Amino acid sequence: MKTINLHTLFALAGFLFILNANAAIKCETAFGEKTFVIEEDRVVFEKDVPEQGRSISSIDQVRTERRHLGFDKVLFKEGLKHRIHIDNKSTFNEVEDYMVITSPKGHEMTYPLSCHKS
Repeated sequence: MKTINLHTLFALAGFLFILNANAAIKCETAFGEKTFVIEEDRVVFEKDVPEQGRSISSIDQVRTERRHLGFDKVLFKEGLKHRIHIDNKSTFNEVEDYMVITSPKGHEMTYPLSCHKS
């Protein structure tokens, strides 16, 4: 019977953690109004433009609030505050994962998110 060296096991677990931590997460709202990719330090929005096809806008000024198993990303786009909440980055859930967009007047619109690792 072969045994695994404890150091090898820790090295493998660390490697898998790094791969998992750096994976991009692709999300979209229920009817595909908003589609975006969450990376470690930025969020890239995709938008359908009738004449041009797809348009991409990248937001690099993103504040990340880490949670126990997930995170919140806060950013401003087109004068609106966007808060993206991922409850658990290992197991995505349309009930627990959502985006809240707040207008300058304080009106909020909440969108459930369908996410997966890309």
